[in-house]
Amino acid sequence: MRSSNFLVQTYKKYYSDQDYEQIDLFRLIEKTYKVEKAIYPGCYVHVSPSFIFSEVVYIDSDTNAKKFFKSDKLKDFICERKEYKEDPKITFYGIDYKEKIDKLLRQFDLLISQYAGFISYTCKEYLKMGGILLVNNSHGDAGLASIDENYRLIATVHKTEGKYRISHASLEKYFIPKKNIKVTLS
Repeated sequence: MRSSNFLVQTYKKYYSDQDYEQIDLFRLIEKTYKVEKAIYPGCYVHVSPSFIFSEVVYIDSDTNAKKFFKSDKLKDFICERKEYKEDPKITFYGIDYKEKIDKLLRQFDLLISQYAGFISYTCKEYLKMGGILLVNNSHGDAGLASIDENYRLIATVHKTEGKYRISHASLEKYFIPKKNIKVTLS
């Protein structure tokens, strides 16, 4: 019971209570882009993608994330809210996302980057050709992706009155042109 309580309370504290589950966003991404497999480096305990996508790989080195994902109640927690028929496939790597996992290269339809750093740069090799990067700019990651020739902006996501929508309009206004820009990452 203690493991289940930690799991629910931790998720609730950081996501449900903060109105940041983003289930509607992941539902919209799945519907629009037909995502089957997602990877979420720097996820902490944000397991909302598993409510929508049947196969998600999570990567985080945080001690509480490791404890959360070790819970024998995690699958039950996901199954209570999942929106697909299959059993969920949840894989967790308790490592720094900068450590490459060779067997995962080119396996995913969706790479999620939310509040964890330069995921777009460090983890882009996990995406299949034509895969989608869902990125915000909290750590400058959307800006970094905008100057990476491996990415192309195909849409923006907007949230109005609690509802997400995808837009393909006026994409050119979101980032400066890629002229003489050099980025060096160590």
